[in-house]
Amino acid sequence: MPQWRFEKAARLARELKTWNHNDVAQVIRDSLDSQDQNVGASGTADSEYGTALETKSQPIIDYKFDNPIECFHTHVAVGLSPPREVMICMRLCIRDYFLAGGKISLDEAFFGKEHVATRSYAKLNHDKSLHSKYALFDATKHLSEIKSLDGKAEEFLSKRLGDLSSDRASFLRGYNRWKSRKNR
Repeated sequence: MPQWRFEKAARLARELKTWNHNDVAQVIRDSLDSQDQNVGASGTADSEYGTALETKSQPIIDYKFDNPIECFHTHVAVGLSPPREVMICMRLCIRDYFLAGGKISLDEAFFGKEHVATRSYAKLNHDKSLHSKYALFDATKHLSEIKSLDGKAEEFLSKRLGDLSSDRASFLRGYNRWKSRKNR
């Protein structure tokens, strides 16, 4: 019997160098499910956290996330509570970051990799997410009734971004570079 209920997950997290991995979250989920079955039989609460193991019913986001932090962010962004295993993974990543006393970056704590700006998870996923102004323009330009791409760019910059000072031509050059990188 493991001394700590997430011991199996801890071994896997050490191997993967992060708690922020779907396989680790699944092992935690399995442990929680097993504990829920035991609690159901004995009627006790989760003593480690002092909370009852009942979960609120809420809508479920039916999507395969890359990792627990992406799942966490999506749930919080739409006002939902992330699954328990995701919350535990995030807590343990943050704990490891603080316990390291500044010796590791957030990229190391959450992704098990040294921070290199051009290869960080945030950078690699920014260009394909709607956080990128070019991706947002690409996803919304069809909503405009204006025919020309130049006109759509002007409308997007002024109405969607509230940006009256950016040059449309510069924006469109950046958009075309983004689009060519995206299509590689």
